[in-house]
Amino acid sequence: MEPAQRVTDEQLKELFPDLPSGPLDKYRQKASFDWRRLKLVYETLNTIKLKKQIWNFMESHPLFQHSEVTPTLDEERHIAVKRMYTIFNEKFLPLERIAEDPRLFQAETEAMFMFDSSLAVKVSLTFRMFSNMLTGSGRSHHLPIVEAVENGEIGGCFALTEVSHGSNAKGMRTTATYVPETRQFVMHSADFEAAKCWVGSLGKCATHAIIYAMLISKGTNHGLHSFVIPIRDPKTLKPYPGVIVGDIGEKIGLNGVDNGFVMFNNYAVPKAAALDKLGGVDDNGDYRSPIRDPKKRFGASLGILSGGRVHITSISTNYLVKAIVIAIRYSAVRKQFGPENAAEEMPVLEYQQQQLKLLPHLATTYAMKLFSVWLGELHVTITINNMMGVEDPSAAARGMELHALSSGAKPLLGWAARDAIQNCREACGGHGYLKAACLGDLRNDNDANCTYEGENGLLVQQTSNWLLGVWPRRHGAEHITPLGTLKFLHNADQLLKERCPWNTVGDMIEPKNLIQTYKWLTTFVLKMTYEKVSKLKSAGKNNLEARNESQSYNAITLSLVYAENYILNHFYETSAKFEDAACRNILLKLVSLYGAFLLEKHLATLYIGGYFSGEQGLLLRDGIVQLCADIAPHAVSLVDSIAPPDFCIKSVLGRSDGEAYKHIQNNIMSYPESMSRPSWWRDVVHWRSYVPAKL
Repeated sequence: MEPAQRVTDEQLKELFPDLPSGPLDKYRQKASFDWRRLKLVYETLNTIKLKKQIWNFMESHPLFQHSEVTPTLDEERHIAVKRMYTIFNEKFLPLERIAEDPRLFQAETEAMFMFDSSLAVKVSLTFRMFSNMLTGSGRSHHLPIVEAVENGEIGGCFALTEVSHGSNAKGMRTTATYVPETRQFVMHSADFEAAKCWVGSLGKCATHAIIYAMLISKGTNHGLHSFVIPIRDPKTLKPYPGVIVGDIGEKIGLNGVDNGFVMFNNYAVPKAAALDKLGGVDDNGDYRSPIRDPKKRFGASLGILSGGRVHITSISTNYLVKAIVIAIRYSAVRKQFGPENAAEEMPVLEYQQQQLKLLPHLATTYAMKLFSVWLGELHVTITINNMMGVEDPSAAARGMELHALSSGAKPLLGWAARDAIQNCREACGGHGYLKAACLGDLRNDNDANCTYEGENGLLVQQTSNWLLGVWPRRHGAEHITPLGTLKFLHNADQLLKERCPWNTVGDMIEPKNLIQTYKWLTTFVLKMTYEKVSKLKSAGKNNLEARNESQSYNAITLSLVYAENYILNHFYETSAKFEDAACRNILLKLVSLYGAFLLEKHLATLYIGGYFSGEQGLLLRDGIVQLCADIAPHAVSLVDSIAPPDFCIKSVLGRSDGEAYKHIQNNIMSYPESMSRPSWWRDVVHWRSYVPAKL
């Protein structure tokens, strides 16, 4: 990240002109920090300029103008595709620039997501994820397909989930049977339950798909492997013989994305369709792999497959950013009640309950933002190194750790955004229920993050399984966790002997103390879960039974605490080294609020484990209330620092001028036919005449 002082105040003011004067001025004048400079905790000059370039292009292009009327499903699909190819053809971010600065990739994606999530998902699935999988799992003879994608000649998608199997990859039933005589794989779906389903961009548009199927050769099932399969003729978009493909229909959100299904009826493809960089069959059908150790091969593959979950941490963050901006700006201008005989009513942001409803989620937004930027940059770097053939002896261990971290962080952030967006909706009262407020669409679109790329409740089990394997080796944790997510475990035995020594509100919410408490909490829940599983096995339970009966209050909590611990640590370390003192101070306040907000949810465990005693839990809660009151005067400027342009916010409640009521009036008055007599007015009169005068 570029040090803050390298970007001058003049550069920042040129990129971010003064915000419109209006009802929000009162709060903006209270801020103790420069909202523009605070952006540099998660931005660089390069990422700022790229996003501005994309947003300016969108705002001036007729294809990207918003419609006040909800489009039909077909119209949503159509406009998303046209926008996708328009953005793609502009080539805002060539691949060589990503190699020079990996953070630009995430900046481009964020710019699209802030405008329209369907557009961003379409671009990611059709080009980026498809291409990354080819380069990560394929070989040199797959490069022409990569080039065709990058030239926009074909469009791709990623097909893992089946109708009757999602999270249980071992239960997948699509098969790819190798025939040595013809050097072909025969793709086959036994029935509709074996159909690949929920495949983004497949419903109407994709010409090729990365299909995960059971590789069968010489009568042996070698497990799930990936293949790049032609689905439709690029010139006609008609499916090839042996391929049955279609759209699954309307969803509760993200309807610009054409999710589809595909089945195969003994569909033969060349042997070269196999993406066999990490393992596959030779011409004779014998299985070969460059990585002899199955565990290392599995770890390397996990690093490649983590991309979707990593990406979703950013997606959840983007939804939450927009929601929290809308809710806090509106809360600062919405006035209700006040002291007796007061000249005017109070903004609802001044009320304690509104502060507790919103400000912990504001702190969460910053924590998620910083973490997702780091995680995205890490994954892009790993992907580039893999493409370049960079040798890394820790790749397997890092791949497994990244898989565990992303499998815990994706559910944590998806759920955090879900809860926060709902709170934002309710905090905006009745006006928040307007479609023009934008909060309903954000809620519906984010809902997918709790399901796709692994249903959250099941995905966290990937994390806990890895963590349980780490516990017996905890004293050598530095060798197991190259990312450092569990580096404190070497001192686990000493940690568990500690008890909370703080007995004032100030000490309870001090960032370093919260960090120390979280180390204890993570260690305790890991030990408790490991002992629970061991006890069940000692009682005669098999592995499945032991894992199943240790989920609630143990393994699931463990996975979330593990992710929370790392995100909190990253938030603190990033904030503490930020060079601007005023910005650093407000960031550390947010770190305190985020850490205390998380810990309050684990009070029962802190007391059960003996770390807390007496009134320490009450002190923690008092600290949360105090932090919210301290942060409230700065809240508007904090959201100004993370807010996308009004053109992307597209909310009558959340625009930067704070003129919510004027925008509500304009929306209501200008909505098509809002004040015209309905075409079916005669039905009203006709049916009303049949209502009895008296019941």
